[in-house]
Amino acid sequence: MLRSMRVVAPAAHASSWLYASAGMLRVPWRLAVFGVSLVLAQGMLSAIIAPLFALVSRAVAEPLPAYPWITLSAVCAAIVASLVFVDDAPWSSVALDRRSWRWRATGGGAALGVAAITATALILAATGVLHFQATPFVAEQTWLSATWGLSTLRMLFVLAPAALWEELVFRGYLWTVAEQAGGARLALWSTSIAFGAMHITNPGAGVRTTALVMLAGVCLGMVRQHWQSVPAAWGAHVAWNAVMAAVLHTPVSGLPFAAPGYQAVLSGPDWWTGGAWGPEGGAAGALVLLCMLGMATRWSLFTRRDTQTGRRALAHAVVTPTERELLR
Repeated sequence: MLRSMRVVAPAAHASSWLYASAGMLRVPWRLAVFGVSLVLAQGMLSAIIAPLFALVSRAVAEPLPAYPWITLSAVCAAIVASLVFVDDAPWSSVALDRRSWRWRATGGGAALGVAAITATALILAATGVLHFQATPFVAEQTWLSATWGLSTLRMLFVLAPAALWEELVFRGYLWTVAEQAGGARLALWSTSIAFGAMHITNPGAGVRTTALVMLAGVCLGMVRQHWQSVPAAWGAHVAWNAVMAAVLHTPVSGLPFAAPGYQAVLSGPDWWTGGAWGPEGGAAGALVLLCMLGMATRWSLFTRRDTQTGRRALAHAVVTPTERELLR
């Protein structure tokens, strides 16, 4: 019933500045609908979710940030509104259908995220600029921050929804709009640039860190494309952040987290280690990401070459007309 409410312009009277040839709203208007829906949903959901988080925070004597969950809920509402009332498109159009949530995709993405940040930490340790030191016990710390396990759960309570809403926006709806407008390459680069630009407001952000976040966006886009799954990109994103925050106890994109028991200390130059931004903001992290991109590109070329070879072999094969029809 809801999908029938999509506004479709009559072909003969469609305004070229408003509608595309297929009757769908043009890109600027689709983005405007998404943006307005996001702002309205965030305002309404904040009035509901924020008081609930305040109650829970008082009950556990620990401030629990509501912002990631409010934004995640608002992004989901905006995507639903755009898909149902504007695009008339299924969840598969934004790589969020049931198949995209398979363990092979989400687990594969998470494994890549863990491998990438672990390789970065190993490079930093091998070059003598990363070492661990004990952190002093803080008597007034809350029970949720007193142990490593509970502190990790608290970090994931913040990091998981934050990474998910970012992926839903950049590798989800915005990717789909850009891809439909100009192809996958436009989607990859435009969303990666926007992803980096969004982090400019983080503490300690600069040209170097913004460029490296854009590079990370390209890698996440490649993960999304490989599995045709936004959840796969989310798995890589949250795993990368979780290892930095919960295992290494380093800042994540300039944002510090609690470090119960120990923390990793970066003592080298900021351009190499990332400094206060965290390991993802230095050349060591960039080196790992570039290597992963190189391997992904090479694998893509080999896959394409194998596919083309198979098609050429099929074209020269002697098959009957019936077999040829079946192969089509």
